[in-house]
Amino acid sequence: MASRPRRRFLEVTGKAPGEMLKGILTGRLPGKHVAGASGASSPGEVQGVGDGGGAGLNALMGEVCYSAMLTPKGNMITDLRVFRGLEPDAFLLDLPDVGTEGALEHFRKFLPPRLARVQDRSEELSVLTLFGPEVLPLLAQAFGGTFPTSTLEGLAAQPEGGELVLRGLGSSPMRIARNGDVSGPAWDVLLPPGDREEIRLRLEDAGAVPLSQSTWEVLRVERGRPAFGVDMDQDTIPVEAGIHLRAIDYTKGCFTGHEVIIRIRDRGKVSKLLRHLLLGDAPTPERGEPLYVPGREKAVGRITSACWSPAMGEGLALGYVGRGVEAGEEVRVGGTDGPPARVQALDPEGAG
Repeated sequence: MASRPRRRFLEVTGKAPGEMLKGILTGRLPGKHVAGASGASSPGEVQGVGDGGGAGLNALMGEVCYSAMLTPKGNMITDLRVFRGLEPDAFLLDLPDVGTEGALEHFRKFLPPRLARVQDRSEELSVLTLFGPEVLPLLAQAFGGTFPTSTLEGLAAQPEGGELVLRGLGSSPMRIARNGDVSGPAWDVLLPPGDREEIRLRLEDAGAVPLSQSTWEVLRVERGRPAFGVDMDQDTIPVEAGIHLRAIDYTKGCFTGHEVIIRIRDRGKVSKLLRHLLLGDAPTPERGEPLYVPGREKAVGRITSACWSPAMGEGLALGYVGRGVEAGEEVRVGGTDGPPARVQALDPEGAG
């Protein structure tokens, strides 16, 4: 269980927020919520909710879409997740704090206020991430067992981005979305800060253990997911970070930075790519440590995140390497005679 204080929330409403966001964000937008139904079988549907399975419990199914915001030159302003708002024709953006000011500035330039407006909801919303195979039973226990078994089974079966909105458990709706940023099962619970603290205490009473930020980072690096402000910044093109297959809808038509992205897809290649680096028993390198190929004086890349990985049984890092360095090859950390690191392509389900 981890609090995520570095997340921010922006709500986009107005006459045509969806049409405006389509031209600004790289990815598709989530569809409207639908009521849960017993026996549902479509991907992402949750069985046994909205059918009287829990007294006073009403549920809606939805989806959360990963996306990015780019400059006209294709550089990232931020990455983000898009939720459908609970009010008609509204969208909720979940983004890192380091990308929020850039996003707001971009909206001020490119979002016509007569068609859409942005409001910062960060003081009204917070996120608590629950991790582990026993999380959902603990969540039900924290609410006195009011979750029907079928609801828990449906939540457990959700793919990344699957969302369930539950009403009737407290003063505000609870939004639960499957999180794919770490290795292992995880869910994000969105709710007001006051409710978050109450739920956190209930979960601890039910046996949940707080998850430190450092442990979260280990799980993220193992998964191979880049974090904006750490592994990605305003100089990064999404293709370099390997997020393009998740963040970019190549069929949607024009968006800011579209021409650059399509040109890279059709005719060009980027000069560097984010990779896993297997470090063995070498000391954990610092962020920014350069990477070298023996025999070359010029660095071919750099470390962006590093940790000791219990799952791998060795040091593990995320880092950029030049296009000429292939997966399976060896680079050196910190200097041409530094500790070796083996380059490994990222799993498309992780970073891609």
